[in-house]
Amino acid sequence: MTTPTPLPTLPQVGRTLLLLLAITLPFELDEPLLHLGPLAFTNVELVLTAVLLLAGLVGWQERPFTPVPNRRWLVLLLAGGMFGVTAVLAPEHNGNALKASLRLLSGIGLALAVPLLIQNAAQRTRLLWAMIAAGLLVAVIGLAELWLGRELAWLLPFRAGITVAGAYLRLTGPLDYANHAAMILEAAVPLLLVAGWLWWQRGRKTAVLLLAGLLLLLLQASFLTLSRASFLTIGGVAGVMALLLGWRQPLTRPWLALVGAVGLLFAFNSGLSEAFRLRLGSEGDSGWYLAEWQVPPTLTLTANETRRVPITVTNHGALVWHSQRQPPINLGARWLQTESALQLAEPRWPFDPPIGPGQTASLQIPLRAPSEPGEYTLVWDVVQEQITWFGEKSNVFATSQVVVRPGTDQPAPEWETAVPAWSYQLPIPDRSTLWPLALQLIGERPFLGIGLDNFRLVYGRLLQADSWNDTIHTNNWFLEFLVGGGLLAALPFFVWLAWEGGVAWTRLRQRPVDPWQVAILASLLAFLLHGLVDFFLLFNSTGLLFWLLVGCWWHSQQPE
Repeated sequence: MTTPTPLPTLPQVGRTLLLLLAITLPFELDEPLLHLGPLAFTNVELVLTAVLLLAGLVGWQERPFTPVPNRRWLVLLLAGGMFGVTAVLAPEHNGNALKASLRLLSGIGLALAVPLLIQNAAQRTRLLWAMIAAGLLVAVIGLAELWLGRELAWLLPFRAGITVAGAYLRLTGPLDYANHAAMILEAAVPLLLVAGWLWWQRGRKTAVLLLAGLLLLLLQASFLTLSRASFLTIGGVAGVMALLLGWRQPLTRPWLALVGAVGLLFAFNSGLSEAFRLRLGSEGDSGWYLAEWQVPPTLTLTANETRRVPITVTNHGALVWHSQRQPPINLGARWLQTESALQLAEPRWPFDPPIGPGQTASLQIPLRAPSEPGEYTLVWDVVQEQITWFGEKSNVFATSQVVVRPGTDQPAPEWETAVPAWSYQLPIPDRSTLWPLALQLIGERPFLGIGLDNFRLVYGRLLQADSWNDTIHTNNWFLEFLVGGGLLAALPFFVWLAWEGGVAWTRLRQRPVDPWQVAILASLLAFLLHGLVDFFLLFNSTGLLFWLLVGCWWHSQQPE
């Protein structure tokens, strides 16, 4: 008589779901799979909800249960609750702030779920390997796209498109933004490094060669995201861990090796990649597209007349204006009818010879007037074909007011087609603009803030803009929390971070040190360092990864 297979227990199911969550974080569908009234759940959020429910049931069965020593989690939970309070009291966009606060609380819940569902170090290690696998998948998919030089169609359900810098593709993987891919890679590198070191200690040297190759793949993928903070964070984390561990610790050696690998890859990419060199020289790509103009302020032309118009343009950007390369960069213009607000044409003139950065060209442009008499605005700009008009990136262009008088009665040429005129949007501000705006908002509401995640919805008004990119945060984790939750919510969160930092310092000074604890701390440190110039906690792919690592850190402090 065969013995029936026992049904999996709640913790077993929960651990399986944790592994599924970790490995699928980069593969969140853009469209929700389930709608429950006002709530919508993506595939990742459905798995997260199941994990939280199972963890709640396990915690209820095993009560009283203290998942975190010294109850540091209570301070963190207080911070999450205060973000909810400040969302309710926000001057506007309360619904958005509440949604962001609930997302933060669900992440805190995930961190608490990990010690509830994981029962030993081996299970925790499997969860860390799932995070490594997610990072490797991001790297392999992203590298495949760059090698092919095109987007992979099957990734469309996961993201709107690949991230670009000018005409260059940035390694994005299945994520919405290259910086998110960079953060996942940064978190995976310390985990893979320590895994390789442990295998080396156990004499599995052949397998270590494979892991070393995979580690180099992750590192090169991080460089190809074209995120300057990515390789700086990896190198910085490696240096900090080496200093904290001390020179006599054997575990220090792989971190020093990682510093060296980052340096070698930096030299390699600086020498061979034009895109990488351009990104090193500017925060974003807006600085690539700068021009200075001298054009006639007014012109009077006859309908259909072609006249040579003198203009002077200086290249203040980082690109060579070359009309024979792909994609070509040309001088362009836009004919806008004053009365109808229609656009009639977008003529082009190639640059010959090319104009390099810092060079000035004085040109005689053969300008043909429209066939319809009237008043026009002629917008002068440079355009990188199929990529962008320079004014869209820098908000710098020139205009001439043109009067077109009646002339010979000729049919309108084919290139003259009346369409609704489009206008330049507010360029994406860099940190030198965003951070002062954040400080201004903090000064206006220092205690309660404006509601978590609301900065992106209001910053444009401070710049007197009618429309702006509402996906841009402060690009600083700490400013974002202060702007959103004020001191009421941000202060307890920062107290929790400092408390965890003190515990981490104590653990790293103890001997022997747990290598996996070091790896987890290094991955968390990567979030903190990169968080100085970016914000990740409200995106599921990166935010939930952070909380999974926090949960693993808490679990690692429990006695076996």
